[in-house]
Amino acid sequence: MEKSRARWLNAFWLYLKRILIINAVFIGIGFLWRWAFLSFYGSSQDLQLYKSDILHAFVLGARFDSTILFYINAIPLLILFLLSFFSGFKICEKILELVYGRFTKFLVPYYTVFLFLVTFISAVDFGFYSFYQDRINVLIFGFFEDDTTALVKTIWRNYPIIWIFLGLTLFTWLLWKGLKLNFTQGKEWLPLRSEKISYPVFVLFALAVFFVNGVGARGSVSLFPLSEMDTGISKNIFINHLCFNGTRAFTRAIELKSQSNSRWDSNLQHFGYGENYRQAFADFYQIPEAQVPADPLELLKHTTAKNEWAEKTKPHVLVLVMESLGSYWLQYDKPEFDLVGDLKKHFNQDTYITNFLSSTNATIGSLSCLMIGSPQRPISEFLTESGYLQVPFRSSPARTFKNSGYKARFVYGGNPGWREVNKFALRQGFDSVEGETEISEGISNVAGGVKERHDWGIYDEDLFSYLYKTLDEAKTPQFVLTMTTTNHPPYQLPSTYQSPDFKVPAELESRLIADKNLAQNRFRTYRYSTQKLAQFLDRVKNSPLKDKLIIAVTGDHTFWIVNFGEDEMLQKGSVPLYLYMPQAIRKKLAPNSFGSHADILPTLYNLALSEKPYYSIARDLFSKTPDYAVNASNLIANQEGAVLVAAQSKDDHGLKWEGHFERLAPVDTTENQKQLSVKYKSLMGILDYYFMKEKQEH
Repeated sequence: MEKSRARWLNAFWLYLKRILIINAVFIGIGFLWRWAFLSFYGSSQDLQLYKSDILHAFVLGARFDSTILFYINAIPLLILFLLSFFSGFKICEKILELVYGRFTKFLVPYYTVFLFLVTFISAVDFGFYSFYQDRINVLIFGFFEDDTTALVKTIWRNYPIIWIFLGLTLFTWLLWKGLKLNFTQGKEWLPLRSEKISYPVFVLFALAVFFVNGVGARGSVSLFPLSEMDTGISKNIFINHLCFNGTRAFTRAIELKSQSNSRWDSNLQHFGYGENYRQAFADFYQIPEAQVPADPLELLKHTTAKNEWAEKTKPHVLVLVMESLGSYWLQYDKPEFDLVGDLKKHFNQDTYITNFLSSTNATIGSLSCLMIGSPQRPISEFLTESGYLQVPFRSSPARTFKNSGYKARFVYGGNPGWREVNKFALRQGFDSVEGETEISEGISNVAGGVKERHDWGIYDEDLFSYLYKTLDEAKTPQFVLTMTTTNHPPYQLPSTYQSPDFKVPAELESRLIADKNLAQNRFRTYRYSTQKLAQFLDRVKNSPLKDKLIIAVTGDHTFWIVNFGEDEMLQKGSVPLYLYMPQAIRKKLAPNSFGSHADILPTLYNLALSEKPYYSIARDLFSKTPDYAVNASNLIANQEGAVLVAAQSKDDHGLKWEGHFERLAPVDTTENQKQLSVKYKSLMGILDYYFMKEKQEH
């Protein structure tokens, strides 16, 4: 019996050693992968200052990588433990012989499948970072919820898919061969002198191995397991990203996606209000809790001032949301890198600010929030992908303008069925939803109609032609919310468009993390969209529409082809806001004003409507209330500084401005930061309550 047990112990040790070899090899591959990530996306100028942090990131990264491997090891080691347990029973000899003899046939495909998945997810994560400046997050599910066909075309055009596929195929073949060699080399059991090892010791050893593997999967022996929270090792955000890995990021995204459907009051709870929504209202409006009305939503109700010009003119109102129109790139605009073209003169003539944040970093998030005039909550799904898809909100601008005699239209430069945005728009009170089909039919007799399309729909020039035609012919006042689609990967342009040559400034070129040709295509498409917008504005200003049309232009989000550090958090999410107003009501905002997407609608209400009620949680940008910018990334900023808000106030990350709103630097918490933190937390708590009440009532 001792010789038999020694044989099973030798077999156990042999398989354990081979499993450990696999783990060691993949820890090494993880090191090389992280080095490639650092080389491709890291900025050498910034990272020179953080050498010790980078070393820490590689060590911590190895811990994150090992947690994945330990999870994969769990089933094989559980089997080995059970085999060690049954090795004490002579009746199990034949079963042990059979299982041990075929264990390799299980392990080779088992590890091949799981290690291939880890590698594939890592490759996806590498590409994901080039778009979003983040490891895989919940936006990854947009591949299935978005226009999947268009996304596949985009990926095909922008990445060497054939080479990637061939590389993964070669890797899988080598992985299979390597695993087969590892698990089949030396068919005789190792000659260990283990006859004297007792059965209890053998079982306890196997159990200890399984237990240690479980601790390794946890990644920590402390109270909490290793998690994303542990990546905050540096002031440099990229280094914090470097610690993580694609598989852990993907599992986190799945967890967040599932949690987003869990509670209506997730933000109230997260930011410390518990069930006390009345205190959130009191904090946001800076009033005692006793003064909060029985129905707190009464605080959202406002009325525009008397406006004789608006009563007489009943102006059209156009909100133009331009795909990927980010503010950051405009600072590099110069003759040899002319991103703006003729749009510059309009920026100079009218109101234009850049300290302005989109609601989210995703089109559907920003667009759906604009449809109800609300910020996006950080702990929540996008409105069109949640139980709020069929909920009509009282703060909807379509409903506000319709109650004032307007026709409300949503015009999308693609297929309006995209992510069910058409359903959401109609539920918010828009009278019509018009997409590429309606646009094509609407301008079929204008300059030959639509001649070309791109993967996402109609080119901007055709969309602007349609907007001008329908507004010029309109007999009733119109409110039109429009979303363009051209400035989007894969960056296609009409064959008739002649793009200017771009010489990327050296400072910007040194920061690019994307392929230079891809960056050039990105800048050309950006310039195309700004130029076509400028031509549209020229046409408006040289027509009768100039005296009866108010226009607000912004971006749905920016784009990310450089690494944005924590000192550039505002720039990372900033989009411009441009406002055109007829001469009779023309006024300008101070260039250093701060604002957010939700502020656009109350500003327009007060420009276009006279003594009309509306609901809003945001502010009129021309009012005297303190300005601030906010988005769903836990950022709130004003002219004095900013805060990255945490659940616990002691963990808030206070920041101050350096230069003219150029960079943010860490600072000890000031009174300004405390007020901003309370503003952010209470705002998100209020939104939880507001959304819940709207859902209950409908």
